[in-house]
Amino acid sequence: MIYKLLLIDIGGTNMRHAITSSDSNDITNIFKTAFTDMGEFEEELKDLIDKHSIDILIASVAGPKVNNSISMTNRNYEFDADEISEKFNLKDCYLLNDWEAIAHSYDYIKDSIEQIKEGASFNKNTLYLGPGTGLGAAISIDNKTVLSTEIGNTTNSTKYLMENYNIESEDHLTLEDVISGTAISSIYKLKTGLSISSEEILEKYQEEEPISVEVINNFIKSLALLLSDLALTFNTGNGILLAGSLMRSLYPLIDKDNFYKLFVNNKKESHINMLDLVSIGVITKKRTPLYGNLNFYKKLKK
Repeated sequence: MIYKLLLIDIGGTNMRHAITSSDSNDITNIFKTAFTDMGEFEEELKDLIDKHSIDILIASVAGPKVNNSISMTNRNYEFDADEISEKFNLKDCYLLNDWEAIAHSYDYIKDSIEQIKEGASFNKNTLYLGPGTGLGAAISIDNKTVLSTEIGNTTNSTKYLMENYNIESEDHLTLEDVISGTAISSIYKLKTGLSISSEEILEKYQEEEPISVEVINNFIKSLALLLSDLALTFNTGNGILLAGSLMRSLYPLIDKDNFYKLFVNNKKESHINMLDLVSIGVITKKRTPLYGNLNFYKKLKK
């Protein structure tokens, strides 16, 4: 039997959604919708389900997944798959952490990757990571099993990485306070007193404004050092893939030779030999969570 599927990716203020069917490998009716509160979101969701006669909802949500529910990171709202199915009269509802979805997208994005560093596969572990509003990450094993993480909310390496910006902070910082689009804005504000977006800072970087150049270069340095530690932590023999609009914007600014030197910096020879084999790429395809949602369903039904 063929079912109509609604794919949605939910952040703090926007919902991206697309329509497909259980027998299709394509997604259509791709839109981005803003909502001011979760009541407005639920109204929009009901309209989409009714308008397209949806049978199955597959949703990726920014937040930790526990059992069959996800509490949003940046809104006071909890998604429960069983409650959603009942409330909107669906045959099924599947919930994924947003980075869990991205890690399921590989079959759709594998031809849309630019390499920062070439490598050679020595196992089937792939790390997906992206600095955006926060810092998200997930591990894929053999393009089948996906483990979402809360790396962005860890604290062990933050003080060390903040030193790259020549900032000493006594505040309780998480990793995403140091490596994310929000972090770029916050660090720039600490240095200048100006509150502007990471996109604006990147524009100033292109104009060679000194503080922007300092912040962006040290952000890239911090990213390389973090990836080196995560490559060893997760034994990423199938490489590291970076996703999101910020990484797409940063990619042309990265000095690949210097990035490699930072990636292997202060490591033992045996670990340098291992890191030499780890590829690092940037996913250039947009809307990866929506494609990941669809691919998750396809894998589930095989």
